[in-house]
Amino acid sequence: MNNSTSNRNSESDRLIIVLTHFGGIFFGFLPSLLVYLVKNEGWVKENARNALNWQLTSIVYYVISWILMLVLIGLFLQWIVVLFNIIFCVMAAVISSKGEYFKYPLTIEFIKP
Repeated sequence: MNNSTSNRNSESDRLIIVLTHFGGIFFGFLPSLLVYLVKNEGWVKENARNALNWQLTSIVYYVISWILMLVLIGLFLQWIVVLFNIIFCVMAAVISSKGEYFKYPLTIEFIKP
């Protein structure tokens, strides 16, 4: 069994990643940034990088929706961003809990591998 597969099957690594994805709902980019900076393992760091990119992208979407509030469409867009953030973070946490990799859709790659 190679090292990346054993890391995915580690209960503690999967728990860290699940908490990182769920933490994005409540604390924004902070949990994923913390895990990305602290962990050096491939699968954990890659998931944290992916979560961090999504959280940074959602900040961009929030800013755009605030600007568009001047024409009232931003009010609806802001709720859509909140809904997408919750749905994507829950999906990522569930898939990662199985040791699988989740790629957030609609994400800008701010941090490259």
